[in-house]
Amino acid sequence: MGENIINVKLSASKLNLLRECPRCFWLLMVKNVRRPSFPMPSVVNRFDAIVKQYFDKYRMIGELPPMIAGQITGRLPTNMPKMMQYEVDNEILVWGKPDDFFELQGGITVPLDHKTKSRPPDEIHPAYQLQLDVYSYLLQMNEYNTVGKGLLVYYSPNTGDLNSGMPLQCTVMEVITDPKHVISMIHQARNVLKGSIPKPGEHCQFCTWLEIMNKNNFT
Repeated sequence: MGENIINVKLSASKLNLLRECPRCFWLLMVKNVRRPSFPMPSVVNRFDAIVKQYFDKYRMIGELPPMIAGQITGRLPTNMPKMMQYEVDNEILVWGKPDDFFELQGGITVPLDHKTKSRPPDEIHPAYQLQLDVYSYLLQMNEYNTVGKGLLVYYSPNTGDLNSGMPLQCTVMEVITDPKHVISMIHQARNVLKGSIPKPGEHCQFCTWLEIMNKNNFT
């Protein structure tokens, strides 16, 4: 790809695509060929907007939302940007839009992201881990007072009297982040984009599907 790598923009979602399948990443970035997309339930977007309004309500009065109060100590900052970015070697722009930030004791700022699940998970999904790694990297490179941590706030439905509203369980999980992992992913992205199309991903369902189609002359 050579000089065309200049001004490449990498987000957490694109780096997660690279993590899943370098071939699909190359096709998107070089040929603008996207994986097939699926409609996202509108209730997810609506719920996300309501949660953010809920957090903003308590941010304005300087209090923690009752749903997370008692699970973590600190405050919701009021002066953080909606979007953060950092340019690497005048070649690659890394950017991200965390759902929110949280200020721990000592004025330490960490990223916070909202997630909906059927129940709180036993472990952190690799995609969520990389997402928080990217946000921690951006905080660090923009010289915020930060530390290798991030927060995931999970919202899960509970059983109860639906006439009184949908009961929700809110669980705050602290995640150890690794900004150095992002640096490694940026180097990998650079190498992939400078080369020819990678081999099909070993565990990529999209690549597997296409290989089956080609093998059986369905295309």
